[in-house]
Amino acid sequence: MIHVLMLSLDTAMATHPQGDSRKRHLAYALRAGAVTVIAYTPAGVGGPIQASESLRILPTNSRSKLLFPLDAVRLAVRVAAERRVDLITTQDPFVTGLVGWWLRRRLNVPLLVQNHSYFFDNRAWLRERPLINTLLQRVGRFVVAQADLYRTVNRKERDSYIARGGSSQRSVALPLGTASDAFAALPQERALADLRRRLDLKTSEQVVLWVGYPVAFKRVPLLFKVFRRVIEQQPFAHLVLIGDMSRSPDDLRALARDEGIAGAVTLYGPVPHDELPLYYALGEVYVHTSSYEGVPRVLFEASAAGLGIVAFNVVGVNEIIEDGVNGYLAPDLDVDGLAGRIVHLLRNPALAQQMGAEAQRRALEQHNFDRYVEAWVGVMERAVALGKRS
Repeated sequence: MIHVLMLSLDTAMATHPQGDSRKRHLAYALRAGAVTVIAYTPAGVGGPIQASESLRILPTNSRSKLLFPLDAVRLAVRVAAERRVDLITTQDPFVTGLVGWWLRRRLNVPLLVQNHSYFFDNRAWLRERPLINTLLQRVGRFVVAQADLYRTVNRKERDSYIARGGSSQRSVALPLGTASDAFAALPQERALADLRRRLDLKTSEQVVLWVGYPVAFKRVPLLFKVFRRVIEQQPFAHLVLIGDMSRSPDDLRALARDEGIAGAVTLYGPVPHDELPLYYALGEVYVHTSSYEGVPRVLFEASAAGLGIVAFNVVGVNEIIEDGVNGYLAPDLDVDGLAGRIVHLLRNPALAQQMGAEAQRRALEQHNFDRYVEAWVGVMERAVALGKRS
């Protein structure tokens, strides 16, 4: 059993006791033995949270985000004074990564750096904020080079690290598995009918589903262009988006009007994670239009729900979808190609069900949450066993 000190920017860890993040870390802590999470929070959240016998969460109560590193170091040193720390792990290779690098030296403890996206050698990410992201990339490469173990969620990012001289022994690609039987369970017909009424969906409408945060690289405006071509061929298709629409840099309702699809699009708000299975059950096809990903966990959830997935062939997505087997991949930015594949599945429900069944099998076998907990804690134990680099 090990004691892991985690550094996180996930405020919800401290502020949402019933949230998905807290539940996942409860499972990690139970398996690992003891986990202490130092989580960024603004001032006023409160003191330490003993979430379980094995999980403790320390809010930073930072007066500014710029003060998070100093607050995290102060709390970490206090934790180490109270109890031996076996491993430090960071949420990202940037801010928390730098804090972890400094603590590695101060506490003489191995450092496991995580990377949940696709940052290095990613031109699309660099174009989003050229100056800031170029600086972050340099910081990240420095931190990763100092790490005793480097965890990515896709093979592309790990391969990039190894190509730059990184150690294959001290790196691992492990996606965040979130598939579970809860997504595979068939909902009660009454509950599904009630949800369709709540969303004002007609019985004849075929739901194309999208779930997530509509941040820039998710390319929701591009999704709308794709969907306009879908309803030109399949008039009864209806696009449902689930997530916090306030996080979009665009006015999505205005964009839907401009594309002429406002009547065929439902922009729904965020849904608690444990309620998502019912929403996935609405869909007949799941669509994904990101320009890149780490590995999106929504694909595991949609797969576990038995949905065939249609997406662009981009990093992080093409490691999950085998074209023509558990979904379709279209060349990136091929709007007509993506729309055509969606229409093909809507017009061939037996094929959609066949692909969905294979997607479900793979998700529950390979990306099951319980199996993921064992694998992730195993990575942490491996980092402890390897120890610090000489």
